[in-house]
Amino acid sequence: MKLISNIVKRLQRRFFDTVTSGNLVYNTCWEDPRIDRELLNLNSSSKILMLTSAGDNALDYLLDDVRHIQCVDINPTQNALLELKKAIFKNGNYALLWDFFGKGRKTGAELIYRQQLRQFLPKQARKFWDKNIHNFSPTATKDSFYFSGTSGKVARTVFNQIHRKGLMQAVNNLLAADSLEEQAYYFHDIEPQLWNPFSEWLIRRHATMAMLGVPASQRKMIEQQYEDGLLEFIRKSLHQVFTELPIKDNYFWRVYLTGHYTPNCCPNYLREDYFQILRKRIHRIKTQTSSLLEALQKSNETYSHYVLLDHQDWMTFTQPDQLTNQWRQILNHAQSDARILFRSAMPEPDFLPDFVFDNIRFHPELTESLHKKDRVGTYESTHLATVL
Repeated sequence: MKLISNIVKRLQRRFFDTVTSGNLVYNTCWEDPRIDRELLNLNSSSKILMLTSAGDNALDYLLDDVRHIQCVDINPTQNALLELKKAIFKNGNYALLWDFFGKGRKTGAELIYRQQLRQFLPKQARKFWDKNIHNFSPTATKDSFYFSGTSGKVARTVFNQIHRKGLMQAVNNLLAADSLEEQAYYFHDIEPQLWNPFSEWLIRRHATMAMLGVPASQRKMIEQQYEDGLLEFIRKSLHQVFTELPIKDNYFWRVYLTGHYTPNCCPNYLREDYFQILRKRIHRIKTQTSSLLEALQKSNETYSHYVLLDHQDWMTFTQPDQLTNQWRQILNHAQSDARILFRSAMPEPDFLPDFVFDNIRFHPELTESLHKKDRVGTYESTHLATVL
């Protein structure tokens, strides 16, 4: 039985690696930059090394007039997505930015891409979008870019279920609620209908979690804390987000529930007031396709800030040596008092190598209260450390 279990685990990891290395996984960032910027204390001398994800948060950090942002991702499609956003800023047309990434759709996207945007893209990003720009063109079966990519396909499945159950009006009422009491009223009406044999089956599938970019190590962390595993964790997260935090500016959940943003509920980079500011600073963001460890090994730079998302969780059980090597490189390239921000599915970062705790100081007095205000709500903890 142990042999069979090990084979299954290897196959699952191979499937996860295949999904997350060659496909667009994250079509929007799933970390709250409002929390990030309050913790990071960015300024005009800040040099950031961060994981790319969808690039939204890197653009958000530019609003603090940072000196440089190095975005690193082992998945070239994630960098290609950020490069497309950069291309639209370079093109200088705000309406086009809103159509592509606010509405998530644009009739004639292929033609616009070839005439106005392709010239601004580096070779690797151009190669990806030459084949995939049609994801912005509305069709009868997919009317939003946010329902493309692996996580988008899962969101589309949930969206279709909402429509089949006749819940869309209730969802719209929830998103328009003016108070926590009103939110709770609509959510308690929707919640029982969310959970059925199909949704529970979907959540328990390894393939679903792989498409959402949740590795086996992170699932293991959650299962160690919750008796009913992922299902219980997601139920708790949804209840917190929709009944304990104001929903009116929660663009993270809005985009996956509706397929688009609104002018009053969207990432900062999509707000017209910030367009010219970001356009002038867009050259400060660079992308690099490699692992974080490789990027640090090849770098001669030092950094004042690291934004590691939930990447530490990915290596905890499967790649402990890489986790150790990565932290040695992080510390070697850290400026004095450098700030390191990451999130985790664990309540405490006990999984980090022992030597890390001798070289950094955590700030729970800052993170614990802010974590409760995180609009995403899908992480167990947020951690900020400064290098000693």
